[in-house]
Amino acid sequence: MTAVSSYIEVAVALPVYSTYVYSVPENLLALVSTGKRVLVPFGRRRVTGYILGACKKTDQGKIKNILDILDDEPLFPSSMIHFFRWTADYYLHPIGDVIKCALPSGLNIYDFAAISITKKGEEALSGDSLTPLEREILNLLKGESCGLRKLREKLNNKIPNALIYAMLHQGFIVHDRELKVGITKPKMQRHVSLIDSNIPMGSLSKSKQKIIEAIKSQGEISINKLKELVPSASKLIKYLEADRYISIFNKQVYRDPLGELIKPDTPHRLTDEQNRVVSKVIRTLGEKFNTFLLSGVTGSGKTEVYMHIAAKAIDQGYSVLVLVPEIALISQTERRFRARFGDRVAILHSGLSAGERYDQWVRIARDEVSIAIGARSAVFAPLKNIGIIIVDEEHDTSYKQDNRLRYNARDLAVVRAKQQNAVALLGSATPSIQSYYNVKTEKFKGVILTERVENRSLPKVTVVDLRKSRDVRGS
Repeated sequence: MTAVSSYIEVAVALPVYSTYVYSVPENLLALVSTGKRVLVPFGRRRVTGYILGACKKTDQGKIKNILDILDDEPLFPSSMIHFFRWTADYYLHPIGDVIKCALPSGLNIYDFAAISITKKGEEALSGDSLTPLEREILNLLKGESCGLRKLREKLNNKIPNALIYAMLHQGFIVHDRELKVGITKPKMQRHVSLIDSNIPMGSLSKSKQKIIEAIKSQGEISINKLKELVPSASKLIKYLEADRYISIFNKQVYRDPLGELIKPDTPHRLTDEQNRVVSKVIRTLGEKFNTFLLSGVTGSGKTEVYMHIAAKAIDQGYSVLVLVPEIALISQTERRFRARFGDRVAILHSGLSAGERYDQWVRIARDEVSIAIGARSAVFAPLKNIGIIIVDEEHDTSYKQDNRLRYNARDLAVVRAKQQNAVALLGSATPSIQSYYNVKTEKFKGVILTERVENRSLPKVTVVDLRKSRDVRGS
């Protein structure tokens, strides 16, 4: 949102096809930005919504205020709004749920019907007028309020609705709605930094001096690392903080999904055929939207071609999205890209924990990486200024999502490239009929790798005539 508006368009994370206009209270106006989540009233509930942009006041009736803004920074760029709308329209799916499916899971806040004990109910516990089941219910609610379903689970489903209504009527319990926060949160770690560099080192113990020197050398350092240097660091930094030598603060750290060091490598020398493919693709970068089908025999070095194209795109200031059909293939591709591009690579797939996926998403949204690699859902990665989208093994049916939002990530990759005036590069040793047809009709451009690298021989192929080969069951 380029201008501050008191009215915003919001897509709610519910199965509804409309978007809604909400007003923004004056105290929240400065925090409004496209791509942030908001907590909004929706009927009798409070639900998570996504800001799609500023809008004018409508005549839809009384316009409600948003209740809160849930993010300090946008979770996706404004350039993705058109992509979300297109996906929702084409696949006939609510746009709020499209965005919810795209984002890491466990983020949203929602409210639920909760039952709480009243003061009258607490007083009844001290008497003898309650039935055993009523007493059991009130004892459970004395600790905390909870939903009816959870209450039934704790009591083995033996609570009839009539009993709940009777206890509500008697005033022993009250029915209300409570907020439940998301389970996915940033990982915070305590760090320290110097307040003043002019510290009288001679007046400090050797252990304190060691801590100060470590902070000086790094600018700021985590308390966990200080403990590795000085086992008693937790106690000593409290004294240093009391003397106003250091400041202790919380800092977000990223969970590493790879968890291992990868030996860096250097670009390999390309064959003449590979060079021609790279040149042909890069020549169109930044000019206009194009889709290429790279048909290359197995072992022809398609991944090396991808990495050379990615490097040239990054050199020109673009970001790169790489889609791989299977998680097992992602690990292999990711290692090769990380060996070449280091920390500029982020990964997104369902094999990550909720926290790891959230961290990778945030790294991409903050422009801290140049390359995002992932399975089909990574087509929604919040990259800005995409130059090229690579779809490896484009023929693979794993690119089709078959529950909730049903989509084909290969097709969405081409759409997103078109919307962002980028290049889509589809690669396969056995291209799909659709892509092959698109090349023949000149909708796509075809590039070919016919030779294996280092003149390696092709695997031996044996043709089996199934009409002459009967299986052991005789069928």
